[in-house]
Amino acid sequence: MTMKDVKGIIFDVDGTLAGSVEFFYEIALEVLKLAKVPLVSREKVYAMMRVGDESPLQKLFPTDHPDPDGTVQRITESRMDGWLKRYHEDTEAIPGTLEVLNSLHRKGFVLGIATSSGRALPFLDLWGVRHLFGSIIGREDVENRKPHPEPVFKCLAGLGIEPKYAVYIGDSPIDIQAGKAAGVRTIGVLTGTSHNAVMVQERPDHILSSVSDLPSLLDL
Repeated sequence: MTMKDVKGIIFDVDGTLAGSVEFFYEIALEVLKLAKVPLVSREKVYAMMRVGDESPLQKLFPTDHPDPDGTVQRITESRMDGWLKRYHEDTEAIPGTLEVLNSLHRKGFVLGIATSSGRALPFLDLWGVRHLFGSIIGREDVENRKPHPEPVFKCLAGLGIEPKYAVYIGDSPIDIQAGKAAGVRTIGVLTGTSHNAVMVQERPDHILSSVSDLPSLLDL
């Protein structure tokens, strides 16, 4: 099977379609500042995001901190509404992405989303692209998040596409791992949490600088 056989394209969101990973880094710094613990590097936060941990912020605290869980809970409860508002209303598409999505849709590809974020993703409406996606699977739709293949499997089912005719595109090792486990081809992009050396270790079928390079790969 070659890329010419691809009929369905499934995307991760954060760092792949949406330029949101820097915002998540800002949230991590805000939590650490409010907790009065030492700040950490961007790479440390991105490395934490790459593994799909469900309690990531606590792992950024010093090992001798008396109550990371309680501290993170208190801060997130007081700040979550504001964070969600910014995420939903201010997140912008990675440059070139919207043009590619519209072009793929016009050319007859079926498009889907499998994300560890919530399914709502209001910025898809702000960008004018929600109608392009035949299936959108978020964290509330699955029992097992990436790197488990369940999100990709559910998206495939929603699109009515067999794995052998699909590709999953993401910016993180957990995306590549989920795609491989689901039996689809995988493409890593370098617009999010992972630089090339990280992505190479996962051995996706292809690595692209961004989604903007996808048409060339598909010979469009």
